[in-house]
Amino acid sequence: MEAMRGANSILVNELLELIPASPATVRRDITALEREGKIRKARGKVFLEDSSRVPIYELRDAMHDEEKKRIGRAAAELVQERDSIIIDAGTTTLALAENLRNRQYLSVITNSIPAAYAFNATSVDVFMCGGMLEDMALADEDAVQFFAAHQVEKAFLGASGVRGTTGVTVGSPFQMMVKRQMIASARESYVLLDSSKFHIMGINLFADFRDLTGIITTKPILNEKLLERLERENVKVIYAE
Repeated sequence: MEAMRGANSILVNELLELIPASPATVRRDITALEREGKIRKARGKVFLEDSSRVPIYELRDAMHDEEKKRIGRAAAELVQERDSIIIDAGTTTLALAENLRNRQYLSVITNSIPAAYAFNATSVDVFMCGGMLEDMALADEDAVQFFAAHQVEKAFLGASGVRGTTGVTVGSPFQMMVKRQMIASARESYVLLDSSKFHIMGINLFADFRDLTGIITTKPILNEKLLERLERENVKVIYAE
């Protein structure tokens, strides 16, 4: 569903290359989505049935759910009481927010509406930027200026994909600008990546690996050249249990 956002269609063969699962699993999922009325398949291509009604954020939230929860728990272990942190928009970073709800002395700055809501009626101090609403995130020049005015200990960011041995990407150019400023505003920056993101190249590069403190994921990274680059740039790779 994420791959079709914007174009509203994709070749089945492209999906088979894009998704790290067996062809039988991908085709079974396509059939299930078609049965639910979310997509239709014709001539080797998959189309969004009605893109105006598809809850893209909610669909992403349901994907790789257990993996994201594990990543969220691992990221939460890096947060100390009395820290000030940035939590980026995204479904994996939301899992981090949900693991910080019981903190007593914590300041969170975010552009994520779901993350801010997760802290409602808790002791956590939450500060939100303004900006244009895009896929449950606030992202434009106003948001950039907001984050530029703050300095924090740690930033936790989401990403749409990994570009080879270069860095991490996002689909939205507006969110790209905001993410770059988040990194500039933090002493340490961590990107939270479920395993599917290593198979998606993405469009807009928002961080070179040298800009990051660490990557939090679950499955071992198999790309030897990527591992060499991360080691060379002193980027920690944290595997969630």
